[in-house]
Order: sequence, then structure tokens, then C-alpha cells
Amino acid sequence: MSDEEPVTRTRLPRPTSSPEDPEPRRNPILSGIGVVVVVAVVIVSLLFAANRSDEDDGSTTGDAAKTSAAPEASSGPPLSAAQLPERVESGVPVGYPQTAEGAQSAAANFVVAFGSDRMFRAQPRTAIITTVTDPAVRDGLLARADQTYRTQTTTFGLQPDGSPPKGQTFVCRAVPMGTKSVVFAAASATVEVWSVGVVGLAGPGSTKPVAEAWNTTTMKLSWVNGDWKLVEFSQKEGPTPVSGLQDPSSANDIAKADGEFGELRHAR
Repeated sequence: MSDEEPVTRTRLPRPTSSPEDPEPRRNPILSGIGVVVVVAVVIVSLLFAANRSDEDDGSTTGDAAKTSAAPEASSGPPLSAAQLPERVESGVPVGYPQTAEGAQSAAANFVVAFGSDRMFRAQPRTAIITTVTDPAVRDGLLARADQTYRTQTTTFGLQPDGSPPKGQTFVCRAVPMGTKSVVFAAASATVEVWSVGVVGLAGPGSTKPVAEAWNTTTMKLSWVNGDWKLVEFSQKEGPTPVSGLQDPSSANDIAKADGEFGELRHAR
């Protein structure tokens, strides 16, 4: 594809312009950021709903429930080139090895993708969902996501196309801090990803300043057509460190950093 990049890169390019009260089975990308809660809950809740619908039809995979192991933190020496994601599609690394470490790497990168501002724009959102999800849940998720985001962009005061108001920068990122293999089998895996997220509008007059939140995402993956694909995920708050060691930066500094620093890619 035209957007393929060498696997040796460790960050994603940033666009030039560039969730949350936890509820059972809800899956916010960032947590506890007041009014911004609604938007991030949307995409992951839709993902769960789409998966539940497919389970009712008997089309979802069940291997993850069959093989379980004690949680295993991801550690050890760096992977060889043969163990890294093979390519990049729609801004997301894909082509993972069929190993526990490969599943962890996939889950971390999927958290990054779903926690980005690209999910608020129709074309990138469709491309991300199409790229990372199991075909068994894809169609239902795409339809629900498109319908929901047409209305939820107003929560942040974004334009209908997902762009921020003039003079402001929409910041929305998730940064994995670590991964843990919970269940692994040849055709399925469950991975926990501990991450911190930031979301909000940086710029003059912003009523939704950029804030941080910590959460743990549980991702269920299936091995489909030679790669790990997302089937379902849920999320809970924390573990959350104490805040307040540093004074907050200005909106200008936040917007500048968002433009200058690319999103990290993760490989275990």
C-alpha cells in the first residue's frame, strides 16, 4: 500500500492539524475527563455491541475462553526483525507474529489507533476499523461508529468533519505504558494494556482544556488471515499515579508538542 513504512520506525507521523466514568462493559479510551467522557465511550461501546451481536449469531471465535494461563508481563530482550510488525496500513502497524508477544504488540498499537484524533474523522476512522478488526464484527462497528461520530463531534466543539475550531488544536492520544498477556492460544489472545491518555482542545477560548487519564484496556484478539485482529475490548480506570508534581503547561505548549511529537509504535 502507498502508506506502508519501514518497520524500523518507532513513531507515527502526526497530521499538521491535528476516554470517563467506567460502566460495566463500556470501553472508554480515556477516563475521568468530565464532559469529554461521552465521546470516547462511544467507539469502544460500539465495538462491544457489534461483537455481542455476532456472538448471538454464533459467528465469533471462542478459543480465548479455552486456553488460559497466569498473567504474564511483557519483558525480555528486544524482538528480532522477523518478530516485528511487517508493515503499516492506515497508520497502524500490522502483520504480527502468531505469538503472545505479537498479540501484545498488536493490542498496544490498537490502543494507540483507537485513542487518536483520527477516529473523529470519517475516512481515517473507517480505514482504522477496517484494518484492525475481525471481519466478523467489522460491518456492524463501522455503521454504528459513523452514525455516532456524526453527532458526538459536537461534544468537543469540533466541526462536522472532525476538525477543531479555528485557532485551536484538538489533542487526543493514548500512550501504552505496558502490556500483559492474560490468555493465549494459537487462534486467540487476551491482552491487558495499561495506558495514559490526553484529550481536549488547546487554544484561546477553549472550554475543554487538554487533560490526562489513566486506564487499563483488556483486548480480545483473534488470529484471522495470518494476523491478529480485534474482536472486543473493555476498559477500567487506573492504575493512576499521583498528579501534581509539575505545573501544567500552557495551551500553546501543549498544541506545539502535539504537532512536533509523533505517536509511538510499540513492539514486544
